[in-house]
Amino acid sequence: MDREEVKKHRLEIVKLDCESIYIGNLYTVDTDLQLPSKGKHGSSITWESKEILFLSHTGKVTRPTHGVGNRIVPLVATVTFEGESLQRTFDVTVLEEEYKAEIVEVYPVEVQTIAGIKPELPTVVVVRNDTGSRTVSHVSWEPLERESYQKTGAFTIKGKLGETGWQAEAKVTVMTDADEMIPHTPKVYAFGGQSVQLEADTEFGAAMNRSLEYLLSVDDDQMLYNFRAAAHLDVKGAKPMTGWDAPECNLKGHTTGHYLSALALAYSATGGNSAIKDKMDYMIAELGRCQNIMSELPGYHQGFLSAYSEDQFNLLEEYSTYPTIWAPYYTLHKIMAGLLDCYTLAGNKNALVMCIRLGDWVYRRLSQLSKEQRQKMWSLYIAGEFGGMNEVLTNLYLITQNRNYLAAAKYFDNEKLFFPMKENMDTLGDMHANQHIPQIIGALKLFEAEGEKAYYEAAKNFWHMVTEDHAYQIGGVGETEMFKEPGKIAAYLTDKTAETCASYNMLKLTKELFCFEPKKEYMDYYERTLYNHILATENSKRAEGGSTYFLPLAPGSCKKFDTHENTCCHGTGLENHFKYQESIYFHDQDNLFVNLYIPSTLSWKEKGITVSQKRNRGEFTETVQFFVDGGEELSIRFRVPEWAAERSITVKINDEIVAVPGQADGYIQIQKVWEHDKVELIFPYSLRLVSAPDDPRIKSVLYGPYVLAAIHEEQDFIAWPYSEEQFVERMKKSEGDLHFTLDGTRFVPLYQIQDQRYHAYFRFAE
Repeated sequence: MDREEVKKHRLEIVKLDCESIYIGNLYTVDTDLQLPSKGKHGSSITWESKEILFLSHTGKVTRPTHGVGNRIVPLVATVTFEGESLQRTFDVTVLEEEYKAEIVEVYPVEVQTIAGIKPELPTVVVVRNDTGSRTVSHVSWEPLERESYQKTGAFTIKGKLGETGWQAEAKVTVMTDADEMIPHTPKVYAFGGQSVQLEADTEFGAAMNRSLEYLLSVDDDQMLYNFRAAAHLDVKGAKPMTGWDAPECNLKGHTTGHYLSALALAYSATGGNSAIKDKMDYMIAELGRCQNIMSELPGYHQGFLSAYSEDQFNLLEEYSTYPTIWAPYYTLHKIMAGLLDCYTLAGNKNALVMCIRLGDWVYRRLSQLSKEQRQKMWSLYIAGEFGGMNEVLTNLYLITQNRNYLAAAKYFDNEKLFFPMKENMDTLGDMHANQHIPQIIGALKLFEAEGEKAYYEAAKNFWHMVTEDHAYQIGGVGETEMFKEPGKIAAYLTDKTAETCASYNMLKLTKELFCFEPKKEYMDYYERTLYNHILATENSKRAEGGSTYFLPLAPGSCKKFDTHENTCCHGTGLENHFKYQESIYFHDQDNLFVNLYIPSTLSWKEKGITVSQKRNRGEFTETVQFFVDGGEELSIRFRVPEWAAERSITVKINDEIVAVPGQADGYIQIQKVWEHDKVELIFPYSLRLVSAPDDPRIKSVLYGPYVLAAIHEEQDFIAWPYSEEQFVERMKKSEGDLHFTLDGTRFVPLYQIQDQRYHAYFRFAE
C-alpha cells in the first residue's frame, strides 16, 4: 500500500475502534466505570475526565453529596493507532447520593386470615421519614403461636425493623371466611391487529410505516449473533450487535427479544405481511436451534435460551451486584415475551414450544430457592430487575393451564412494591420507574388468572398514584429513570425526563385496567401519553428505528434518537409504533367503545359491522366522522375527551344535528340498528394552560389533546409577562392546523419537533 492507503487504513481502524467503545449505561451512573485501554482492532485508548471530582481518569465514581444534584461529566476517549488518532466524548450522568433518612413513624399493619390458616405477614412495613416521604422497611415478626389463629377473633403481633430500634405492630383478624377473591373476567375486550387498520396518510400511519420499513431492513443474522456465539455456532459473517447488546455487555439479547415482539406486532398490524412473517419464522427456527444445542452443553440445563451462559443467573443467586451482572431475568423476560407474541399474534407454534421450555427452566430453578432468597435477589438494584417475568409466566399459564407457570409467576412477587400499593400508600419516591411498572402489570395479570383481590388493588392504586402525582403533562414519568416524591414536577424538568420504556409500560397497564373497569379516565391518560410522548419518540425524517431514551423537558431541550446504542428504549421503540390501533376500539357483547380518535377502519366480523373513522380539522374544531356499515342493533359509545368535556360538542347523524345523546360514564351513547350510517362528532379545540403541581408559575400549553412546545434556542425558562388570559388572547394561528405564534415564537405539537431546541414548560408571573 502507498502512504495514503496506509494512512487511510490506520484511520479506518481508529474509527472502528472509536465507534465500538462500550462502557455501560451512562444515563444513571452510581458505580465505577470499567474503561478499556485497547480497542477491538488493536488501537490504544486513553481517557480524560473533565470533572475529576466526580469521575476520575480511570473511571472511579465519586457521587455528589445529597442535595448537590446529579452531575453530567464529559469523559473523553482518545483512540490511537500507529500515529493516527480520533477522540470521542461520552456524557456521563453521575447520580447524587441518596439521603440517609431517619424513620419518624411506622404505620400499623392489618392482616386477615381464616380460622386454622396461618396468616401471611408482610416482610416489609410502610414508614414515614424525616423528609415527610413514605418508604418501606424490612421487618422481622415475633413467632406466631398456633393457638392464636385457630378461632375467630383478633390479636396483635409485634416486629422489629432491623437495627433501627423501631417496632412494628400488626393486627390479625381471624374470620370464618376471608374475602380474598373477586370476579376477574374482563368486562370489555380490545380490538387489535388485523381487526383494525390505520389510515396511512396520518401521523400514526406514517410512524407505523417507517417502523415497518426499518424492520424489513434489519439484518436477522446480526440479531442472532450473540445467541449463536453463546451456543458455539457459526455467526454466518454477521456483524456483532452494538451498545447494550454488544458482545461485552451483560444485557445482550434483550433487543432480540423486542425484535421478535416487533415482528409479531407488525405482522398483526399490517394484516399479515409475508416478508415480516418470513423474518419471524427464520428467527424462531434459528433461536430454536440455539436452544436445542444449549440444552446439551456443559453447565446448561434443559430449555435454557439466552445470548449468554447461565453464569449471570448463578451469580444473582449469590447476590452479585451491577455491573458484575446486569438484570438476567429482565433479558429473559424480553426473550420469552417475544416468543409468546410470535405465537399469540402470528400463530408460530414453535415459538410456544420454546417458551414452554423456558418456563419449565424458570420454574425448576426458582422452586429450589426460598422466599427469602428470592426477595433478596429482587431487591438488588438493576441486578435483580426482572421486567415482566410475572406477566409472561401468567400468560403462559393461561395458554397451557400448567400451574407450575402460575407458581413461577408468584415467585416474582415483590412485597417492597406490592404491599404499600395494596395499602394505597405512595412509597414510589426514588424507586426505579420502569423496574416496577412491569411488575404491576404482572400483578394485574395474576389477578386475571385467579381473582386475588390484593393484586387488583395494588395495580389500580399504583395507576392512580403515578398518573395523578408522578406524571409530566406529556404523560411520561420518571427523571433519570426514577420516580420522585409525589407532585414534584417543576422541580425535575431536566434533559432526562420521561423514559420511553416507562410510558410503553404505563400504556400497557392502562389498557389492561380499562378492560376490567371501562372508565374514560383511563383512556384520557392513554390519549395524552400516546399523542404527546410515544408519537414524539421517533425520528419522522428517516426510517432508522431510533427512539428517544428520555424525552427531555428542560428549557431548550433537544431530542436524541437512539439508533445504535440498543438501549432498553430502543427495544420498546421497535414495538411502539405497531400498537397505535390496539386501544382505539373495545367491545363487550352489546357495546362498541370508541376511545381514541385516530383515523382507522374496524372490522367487527362477529357482528358483521365495519366502522371507518375519518378526521377533518377546522378553525378551533376537529370533526371526526364515522361511517358505519352493518345491519344489527348496537350501542356505540364515543369517549368525551377531558379537553372537550366542559365545552359544547356537536353531534350529527346522517348530516342532521341531533341533541347530544345521554352520556353514560363520560361516553356519548348512540343505540340504533346500523345500516349505512354516518355519525359526526365536532369537538371544540381550545388553548389552555396547566400548572405544575409544585409551582403554579410553571405551566404547559395545550391545544385540544396536544402539548404545544415553543421552538426556541434559549436554555432557561421563557418568562411570559402575561396573565393566562392575555397569553391565550395573544396566541395567533399560523401555518399548519396545530401551529401558533406569540411574539415571533412558534408553537407546535411536541411530536412534530425533530432536531430543534424546544420548551414544553414556561414561567409566568405569579
